[in-house]
Amino acid sequence: MSDGITEAEIETVTQILSKLQPGRLPFTIFHEFARLGVLSIIEVVPLRLNPEGQTEILLLKRDADDPVWPGQLHVPGAVVQASDTESSYSNAFSRILQGELQLAAAPNPVFVQNILHHSGRGMESSQIYWVEITGTPKAGRFYNTEQLPENLVQSQLDFIPQAIAAFNQAKSNL
Repeated sequence: MSDGITEAEIETVTQILSKLQPGRLPFTIFHEFARLGVLSIIEVVPLRLNPEGQTEILLLKRDADDPVWPGQLHVPGAVVQASDTESSYSNAFSRILQGELQLAAAPNPVFVQNILHHSGRGMESSQIYWVEITGTPKAGRFYNTEQLPENLVQSQLDFIPQAIAAFNQAKSNL
């Protein structure tokens, strides 16, 4: 085989993969799928207007041992899983809003755009949303959108500015 893998090896990998159930995969297997294919992602850009009327973005910090973005700041997102409810992204939104952001009340996500980009772990087909954060979140820290921090996951700059612009436009129409 031209890729350096034999038919017997392909058969072995296929047999092993057939044992996995749809849903969350072991990280090392997920990482290889991310490298080889295109992941379907939901990204949520959490925003608010501070008391001075400036737009702020809520960013989370990745673990220091994260294999792709160690210690970097990011907006929350979720991979759409084969076990998610059909015809709905509610499971992905729940993993983001109640899981990553730890919000008691889930704000309504507002669609911004679809993008196809390389995230650093592989190609991603991402649906971008913004949500307005009210109250004090349990996770993350707010930053002024005019001065985004340098340790932000760089591939997220492919969509964060558009989400901020859409949020600001929505707020100016009120």
